[in-house]
Amino acid sequence: MRQSSETFNRNLHFKAVVVAGVICSMLLLVGTAGFLFYQTRLQQRADEIQTLYKDLLDFRSMLTKLQLAEERPEIFRKVIQNTTPVTLHSLNYPELGEQSRLSEIAHWLQSQHSMLEKMLREIEMQKSGAEGIISRKILQLDEVMLQVSLELHHAHEQTSGTIQFFLFIVLLILLLFSGGATTLIIKNYRQTVIPLNRLAGTLLQFNKDLPESIHDTAEDVKKSCPKDCFSSDINRVTETIVTFCQDLEMKNRKLDELFIKDEKTNLYNYRHFKEHLIGDVARAKRYNDLVSLAMLDIDHFKAYNDANGHIAGDRVLQRIAEIILEECRHTDMPARFGGEEFAILFPRTDAAQARGIVVRLMEVICAEPFERERNQPGGRLTISAGIATFPHDAQGWYSLINNADRALYESKSTGRNKVINYEEIRTEGSLS
Repeated sequence: MRQSSETFNRNLHFKAVVVAGVICSMLLLVGTAGFLFYQTRLQQRADEIQTLYKDLLDFRSMLTKLQLAEERPEIFRKVIQNTTPVTLHSLNYPELGEQSRLSEIAHWLQSQHSMLEKMLREIEMQKSGAEGIISRKILQLDEVMLQVSLELHHAHEQTSGTIQFFLFIVLLILLLFSGGATTLIIKNYRQTVIPLNRLAGTLLQFNKDLPESIHDTAEDVKKSCPKDCFSSDINRVTETIVTFCQDLEMKNRKLDELFIKDEKTNLYNYRHFKEHLIGDVARAKRYNDLVSLAMLDIDHFKAYNDANGHIAGDRVLQRIAEIILEECRHTDMPARFGGEEFAILFPRTDAAQARGIVVRLMEVICAEPFERERNQPGGRLTISAGIATFPHDAQGWYSLINNADRALYESKSTGRNKVINYEEIRTEGSLS
């Protein structure tokens, strides 16, 4: 039950809240109109009872004057002659009969009024006497007036009670609305403003100069704004930022590849190769390790270009680069050094291991059927290679390149399609 409630709260959108508010407002308006109609009816009934009570008072006042002169007939007849008939305003409210008791009282008052008028006419014509009738009527009238006064009091209480009840309901609805709005604002603050501040803080730490910080930013956004804790809007913002960072990271990688790789061969370019060479040599010095470097050159490549054109020559470069990538280990770093010359960096590799890889590479290239290679010297395309190893053949990265290049030159000058280690040249020089 708690989990379903949390799911409902997470899925509660602002649109649904607005619709609920409009519906509640309409219900409140309809309820107010109904209350006003009901209150009008109550007030009308109270006015009718008030009118009836006033008629009773007027009737009693007239009876009281007659009662005072009842014992002196000569004065009594003069009072009768000077008495103005009471106008019963309650006769204008036939709706008063909705309550059975009030209806009986109204009809009784009407009958008493008619009876009194008839009796007064008879007394005035000396056909009959009062004989205590007025006193009895006053006693009956007092009992009726007491009942009507109670009904009037009850009507006023009902009217005021209805007003108080309506005000209580309105106040309760306002309190519920205020509490709901406050809760919604607090929840929205927790699910929107707080995570937005976290996102802003994370993005402020974003360093555009460091590609790896893009990945770190995406991970920080995921951690600071988990999907289960915040609103769907914040989840969409979070997903957008994470997707943006991931796309930016991927595009940066592609840009890096364009920046560090040769366009024709898809091997690393000289700039990137040099950076890694300097770093690997420095690491080898620190940890007393080995680094080997092989320089490779396509034999008679100028003649192939002159005979077949540069487009065919580019296809040869691309295929040889593919073979180099296929034959190298994942720790090796092949690069295009320039023109038809390639370089392969072998971290933590001695001269013998490097020579074995290069020999296998030369055999694969020699067996590869290149386009129009029969016109080449020997009827096939081949490569020559020179290898130097740090620290045996060089004291730094620059001398390592020079000595590997010297070994390559020696390989080309002594017949091509072979591999020579710089150690062989150094040994021959020391012997001579």
